[in-house]
Amino acid sequence: MKYKTLVLPTRHRLDDVCSVACRKLIEQHCDPIWNELDRDLTAAELSDLIGDAEILLTSWGSPAITAEMLARAGRLRVVAHAAGSVKSLVPESIFDRDIAVFSAAPRIAWSVGEYCLTALLTMLNRLAEWDANVRESGWKSGDLRRRELTKKRVGIVSASSTARAFIRLLEPFNCEVLVYDPYLEAAQMARLGVQKATLEEVMQCEIISLHIPSIPETKHMIGAELLSLIPDGGILINSSRAAVVEEHELIAQLQSGRFLAAFDVFHAEPLRADHPFLSMDNVLLTPHIAGDTVEGHQALMYEVLSDVFGYLGGAQPKYAVDASKWAILA
Repeated sequence: MKYKTLVLPTRHRLDDVCSVACRKLIEQHCDPIWNELDRDLTAAELSDLIGDAEILLTSWGSPAITAEMLARAGRLRVVAHAAGSVKSLVPESIFDRDIAVFSAAPRIAWSVGEYCLTALLTMLNRLAEWDANVRESGWKSGDLRRRELTKKRVGIVSASSTARAFIRLLEPFNCEVLVYDPYLEAAQMARLGVQKATLEEVMQCEIISLHIPSIPETKHMIGAELLSLIPDGGILINSSRAAVVEEHELIAQLQSGRFLAAFDVFHAEPLRADHPFLSMDNVLLTPHIAGDTVEGHQALMYEVLSDVFGYLGGAQPKYAVDASKWAILA
């Protein structure tokens, strides 16, 4: 049996998120309708095509699926998103129609986890400063000293999929990992090998990594009082969303130079030319690329689609979106 499948990404996007193995998988299990245009489909075009589809393959740029479209999609069984959040892609009411929604966010999480580890080791080892040192003096000068990650106390705010990937990558360093997440159960804590902590306790760790979803309840969640708890010489990493931190308070405390930070997300992107971050030598800046790796993107559609076929065959899925957690999803 082959599934009638709409493949919405453009040819250019497919080159990014669909490997050769993925194309073979589609041809093996699907009766595909490919997007042959050099642009994303419009909502009207998708609405015209969706009636006979059993599987909808989407990615960045795909039009949002509306309740009106779902009313026409009498045969639709699965929406498989070869990208991250699905909140802007499908309405919550999709679950009332027994349509399964899959997201490749857990695969992107591994890329973000590697980013967090890379940023952390870069700052602990002061690589940017050593690089500048060699370029300016020709060799070692001054009293710079590197620091080790081994056995450090690491605080994690929100045990999202990106946080869990980062926690796994920390395992060889024998760190003491404290996690604040009101939704994380004791059994899950035990499986992760972490300790439950209050938000205040996490913010007092030597290293703090934010993995907070951007929802109304988390806006400016990290304010002046919590930022003041970061110890001198500490490191703050934010690869989630900038809105979870009060920016003016963050700027004020970073300008004191008492702790380091790495940011991949910002309140306004790109940064304006006069943004205070750009003049700070205790801040590592990257342009929202934590989840963007060659290998990660190539794996997105293959992994989520393999999970879909397993699910349709009766297996327990790992990329399916849990409708009961919709309110706290990023």
